[in-house]
Amino acid sequence: MEPRVMQVLIALVDAGGAVLTRDDLLRICWNGTLVGEDSVNRAIAQVRRVAGATQAGFGVETIPRIGYRLTDAAPTGPVTAQAERTSSASPTRRWVAGGGLAVAAGGGLGAWVWTRQRTDARVTQLVDQGRQALRYGTPQRSAQAAGLFREAAEMAPRDPAVLGWLALALRNVAEYAPPQTAPAVVAESEQTAKHALARDPREPNALSALVLLGRDLDDVSTTETKLRDILALAPDNVAAISALVLLLQSVGLCRESWVWNERAITLEPLSPSHQFRRALKHWIFGRVREADQVIDRARQLWSDHAMVWHARLLILAFSDRPRAALAMVDDDATRPPRFAPGALDVWRTSLRALETRAPRDIEQARVANLSAAPRNPGAAADAIMVLSALEEVDAAFAVAEGFLLQRGPLVSAPGTGGPLLANDRGWRKTQWLYTPATAPFRADPRYPALCEGIGLTDYWRTRNVTPDTLRA
Repeated sequence: MEPRVMQVLIALVDAGGAVLTRDDLLRICWNGTLVGEDSVNRAIAQVRRVAGATQAGFGVETIPRIGYRLTDAAPTGPVTAQAERTSSASPTRRWVAGGGLAVAAGGGLGAWVWTRQRTDARVTQLVDQGRQALRYGTPQRSAQAAGLFREAAEMAPRDPAVLGWLALALRNVAEYAPPQTAPAVVAESEQTAKHALARDPREPNALSALVLLGRDLDDVSTTETKLRDILALAPDNVAAISALVLLLQSVGLCRESWVWNERAITLEPLSPSHQFRRALKHWIFGRVREADQVIDRARQLWSDHAMVWHARLLILAFSDRPRAALAMVDDDATRPPRFAPGALDVWRTSLRALETRAPRDIEQARVANLSAAPRNPGAAADAIMVLSALEEVDAAFAVAEGFLLQRGPLVSAPGTGGPLLANDRGWRKTQWLYTPATAPFRADPRYPALCEGIGLTDYWRTRNVTPDTLRA
């Protein structure tokens, strides 16, 4: 057993048949360290597997909405509370203690167990470090996480949870990989996920990795169904929750997207990805003061995070504070380095037009954004928001047709690999379409036809839902 799992078992034994809440287990076994609920779920599941595999005569009972307690595997007849505690605790304690004595008396076996415990402790450490890197949400940290999980998998090659984490990290690496290396990373992620699922068909991170690998091959409704199926098995799986947050925002279900993002924050409160999305959603709902509060704190905590910086830029630019946004763009000391060539100049031109609203400045912004939009997905998405906010709606639709429908003179480049803010394939989703900046765009008579062309109308019809922007 892994050391953490053994701690959970001993905590349940020491409770003498009393119920331990999840908070109790986190306090006793994790020393109050902030971890996701899936850590407790996994430890309890492994205790149950050990109980079944060894026929040790005990079980773990789930007390709904309260916690867990240790019981006899097959209780016989009614017993008093004291008798229940004695029958469930004493034999189990003897089993645990006896196992320890047998190891101590076993000489070489004891040395093997000691070595195994050190290995398990190192695996746990590597997985914890990998999870910390993965939740940061950048290409560099995803690659770092993959390295940590790969080392853990070499030490525990049959552990489905470790393999699931590795598959998920590799999938994130593939998302940002250049075209020449992406296929190999995708194949490794898929193979690793399949190895994990061969050992545990319900391993949630492996399931999530496969869904995300095929996300662009499935229609949106199919992807949503798969994500919700994973969450029915593992309600605390952050990978599936985060993917659902983006999907729902991309189809205009901003309120439900908010709910799921808040769920992600309860599981990972110090993830920059969840927090910058929270700030953007405050802005979408017109809560600019709250958006400022969240995103400013996020910038203090994660000053080098490109998407945190970009979220702050958008909120300032499109809430009547373009001069403050321009100061951000011009601040070399705090600006993240990953930008496509010329992107900063386009933003400078756009922010000047948003501030002055002078016809000459607007025309310069229109030309600059039309020129930049075909270069990469990030530039196209930014151009649609800027041009809409400037009420240059014809130009915004010209960009949208090239970007989303791949027709007209402004067909967008594929955008695989390269700078994060330019080529993240997430920009090809339409989450930015439901921001305050694009309100004039959505009010245009051409908008329904665009929604039909990119599949949004079909999604709404299939799911029998209405985007928040069309509700009364």
